[in-house]
Amino acid sequence: MRMIRSMRMAGWLIGLSCSVGAPGYAQDVTTDPVAAGLEDATHEVAATDHFELRSDPRVALHHFLLDWALADAGEWPAYAPPILEREAWRDSLSADEVRIWSASVAVYGEARGRSLLFDRGMVAVRDWAAGSAPRASIPPKDRSLADALEAALPVYRRRWWPTHDGWNRRWIEAVEPTLDEVGEAVIPRLEAAYGGTWPSGRIPVDVVVHANDVGAYSVGGRVTISSWNRNIVMPHAVDVMFHEASHVASLEGPLTAAIDGAYRVSGGEPPERLWHDAIFFTTGEILRLVLEERGPSDFRPYAEAAGVYARGERWARQLPAFREHWLPFLESRSSDPVARREALEAFARALLAN
Repeated sequence: MRMIRSMRMAGWLIGLSCSVGAPGYAQDVTTDPVAAGLEDATHEVAATDHFELRSDPRVALHHFLLDWALADAGEWPAYAPPILEREAWRDSLSADEVRIWSASVAVYGEARGRSLLFDRGMVAVRDWAAGSAPRASIPPKDRSLADALEAALPVYRRRWWPTHDGWNRRWIEAVEPTLDEVGEAVIPRLEAAYGGTWPSGRIPVDVVVHANDVGAYSVGGRVTISSWNRNIVMPHAVDVMFHEASHVASLEGPLTAAIDGAYRVSGGEPPERLWHDAIFFTTGEILRLVLEERGPSDFRPYAEAAGVYARGERWARQLPAFREHWLPFLESRSSDPVARREALEAFARALLAN
């Protein structure tokens, strides 16, 4: 494990107990990023054997502008953390900065309703902002988003980035020790459950204050996660990280194929989002089992603690079947494809009979 920070928090128990409070957005941050060394600071804050945790101003600004535009349009959902920076924001900016910021938000406002996961242009802008793809990879019609981001970047660096970067780094400092310590136990169990393989390199994770309305997503083998969402703090932040990492093709693909196969044998079609619900349940239960094996633990999976399991009839039907037929397979630590298939077929039959 390689670290890029001044002091490592000792042990997974310390990491597990750490949670951070609400950011000080009311503070008038006017730190000069050059004087503070932020221009020269590496965007990689920490790395474990399996994750690279980053705090990058361009990636952060990409999401910040989009979420701000949604809030301006009244389309930011009430369940999502509020974008408090919009309160009295003009007071700390010059007239030119207000004009630049407003124009950039307006450009991003034209992208409202487009998917961060499935829209090729939005993914391309994200990849360019993260430095993992050239600007030429952005479709021509979407290069105005890159122009708007670059125009707003000096304003963001001066006004909000020092606070956002500090918040991201504190979140990473709380999460990294446990993520590192439990990874060697969790990852083989995820591979066994899905019938897949973990990527050979580190999964890049962009930690941003504002991500999307639910606080995290994964696309193209890269995770974006919010350091501000109150549901994504320790210990549930580690659960969310393994959930998002489970969306890489080498893990999600075999799981989806196995579920589809189980339903074909059972004479039905799987529910539309069953594969995603299976990831929620699998990551949470595997992390719970690992923590309990290491000592006394009152850990509740993220999906339970954040109320995901309480959302609608779908979970009311699925959760008992997951616990009766899928959980014993997870507890067994088996990677036997026959045992996996039998567990999923039993799950499918239970749901189809309900």
